[in-house]
Amino acid sequence: MPSTDLPAPPWRARKKQSAARQPLSAEAVLSTALRLVDRDGLDALSMRRVAQELGTGAASLYAYFANKDELLEQLLDRVIGDIPLPRADAVDWAAEVKKSCWESRAVFLAHRDLVKVARANIPVGPNSLRYTEAMLAVLRGAGVPDRVAAWAIDQMSLVIVADALEAALHAERGRVTEADAAPYFEQVGDYLAHLPVDQFPNLVAMAPVMIEGSGDERFAFAIDLMVDGFARYAGPAR
Repeated sequence: MPSTDLPAPPWRARKKQSAARQPLSAEAVLSTALRLVDRDGLDALSMRRVAQELGTGAASLYAYFANKDELLEQLLDRVIGDIPLPRADAVDWAAEVKKSCWESRAVFLAHRDLVKVARANIPVGPNSLRYTEAMLAVLRGAGVPDRVAAWAIDQMSLVIVADALEAALHAERGRVTEADAAPYFEQVGDYLAHLPVDQFPNLVAMAPVMIEGSGDERFAFAIDLMVDGFARYAGPAR
């Protein structure tokens, strides 16, 4: 009777062990999509590409997301969930708002290509709503009128998204860091300095200042300008 403990002959083809497939879920799809966008950019994202990364067919993703647009909306909300909520009980409300702007910018810069999704639609996912509710609590608690508070959130988000979007566009052109971008800005400054002085006296005179300051310094200027402006409207705390 043949033994069942004998090794297989070396010339016999062995069955390859396939990697364990990741259980499919909405969270798995979102995590994979985010990894894909961070690695290859937003233009590389498709339902088929995400499915390939997960080792499944594109049709299986539609059990969780109706289409790519819905996937992108939830992906943006997932990232917004990484932003710490501002605290309404902060001692200095203006400092709390500014800190939250910096935290929001940091999250978007970490996923800079995804910020393109935030350009057209108002985020209304659960994380977005929680963040907006928390920020409104800070502003209204400081006595900022409702209309000013609503517009303040809108304008702050525009500045944050624009800043992160500019970083994404620079990155597409190989200008990922401040050092990468320095030669480009030097060229712009040199161009401005050599414009016809009779037509552009101010631009020529201010050429060095026009390109002065880091991205962080310019963002700080914008946020200080806005939040200090909101403070002018603040009344008695609610």
